[in-house]
Amino acid sequence: MVTLDALRGVGALLVLVSHVGFWSGASRDGVLGALAARGDSGVAVFFAISAYLLGRPAVARALADDPPPARVARYARHRAVRILPAYLLVLAAVVLAALVIGGRAADPVSVRTVLVHLVVGQGLVGPTFQSFTQTWSLTTEVCFYLLLPLAAGALGVLLRRLPGAARGRAVLCGVLVLALVGLAVQALAASAPGAGWSGPLATSVVGHAAWFAVGLVAAVVSLDGAALPARWGALRETVATSPGTLVLTAGIVLLVACTPLAGPRDLAAPSPAEAVVKELLYAVLAALLLAAALARGADERVQRSPAAGAARWAGDLSYGVFLWHVLVLQVLFATLSLPLFAVPAGWLLVAVLVISLGLAALTWVGVERPALRRLRQEPVGSPAGAAAPR
Repeated sequence: MVTLDALRGVGALLVLVSHVGFWSGASRDGVLGALAARGDSGVAVFFAISAYLLGRPAVARALADDPPPARVARYARHRAVRILPAYLLVLAAVVLAALVIGGRAADPVSVRTVLVHLVVGQGLVGPTFQSFTQTWSLTTEVCFYLLLPLAAGALGVLLRRLPGAARGRAVLCGVLVLALVGLAVQALAASAPGAGWSGPLATSVVGHAAWFAVGLVAAVVSLDGAALPARWGALRETVATSPGTLVLTAGIVLLVACTPLAGPRDLAAPSPAEAVVKELLYAVLAALLLAAALARGADERVQRSPAAGAARWAGDLSYGVFLWHVLVLQVLFATLSLPLFAVPAGWLLVAVLVISLGLAALTWVGVERPALRRLRQEPVGSPAGAAAPR
């Protein structure tokens, strides 16, 4: 969907802005600084999109009376081809920068650090290269990839005991329970900010269950409208036909997240209440933006508009921008001897965005697109056949 491509671009831009705001020092002051600081909400957007796209086939299997055999090998291959080629390329650049620039751009290179990154485990055990800190979220994403088919298989067995009309609602209730567990985990992690387990727990797939739940709820509702109570029919119709209102409401939610209710803007530890509020606000923001992208007729209207090409381009380059931009920041600061937290944010944002887009375009053309094309050219009947959701 073109609208989801555009939403990927929005997520990548938000994450990039958050890092530029932090490194420049702009995120400490004013409304614009607060908006920059809350750009990390882009991660919630990414998680919601991923959960929706991958959750739809998983939920469909769980709801079916007689689902076809699971094709786990194909699923695993699709996920690996989607994230690993570009990731390994940028990781090589990160290691090279660490060796050349040294402490000015990254922590010292060690065999352990490289191995941890090779298995995308930095979000769980660390350490993380300074120029690759944003990839904690890839660890969380990979954990979601691993857990989804297992959970779907177990869920399918349990749902067979229920009548078909009740299955969608049961899945929806289960997803909402998982979201509540995620909020509780955020409070738990924030209650012990100095503990070694608190950080990995907060950023884990369980800690961010509320963000993944957004996409899973959208998947369930799209497959089984009866999962929602009948009295919510009018609300669902309003949501399905009001993308502009949803985007405007998302902007209001983002402004609320800029207040002290969502905790500090910097790396200071939030209180348990602040951690829960921030997690919940980001989930609502992601839900509103995802609902706008999935609104009835929205994708068709965008495809017919002059913005269609830009939307597809934003989706194609979003992953590359996400992977490259922190390394671009690190190299700029090191090579230009820029003072940390004291750089004009405007020109830095333009420089990082332009360079990151250029590198992302090269990565897309030279690495990502060829890998995806080879995957999609395989026979549908083969273990790796058919295109994976992006």
